[in-house]
Amino acid sequence: MFVKGIKKGKIIELLEDVDFPDNQEVLVEIREVKDFWSALQDFRERVDLDSIDDDTFENLRDKSPGREVDL
Repeated sequence: MFVKGIKKGKIIELLEDVDFPDNQEVLVEIREVKDFWSALQDFRERVDLDSIDDDTFENLRDKSPGREVDL
């Protein structure tokens, strides 16, 4: 599970809820996120995008009159 957080002194504030009871001991791996492109590169290294069979963006273009684009 990856959860983004913000360091404030010795406290790391998580930016989303996690399904752990309070006072549960956890192990934290810290990676500095420098910018969007570094995060994207890290994501691409961890996730095999070719293995995802998803048609979410199929027929995404607006085909209404006046929106045609000649390429």
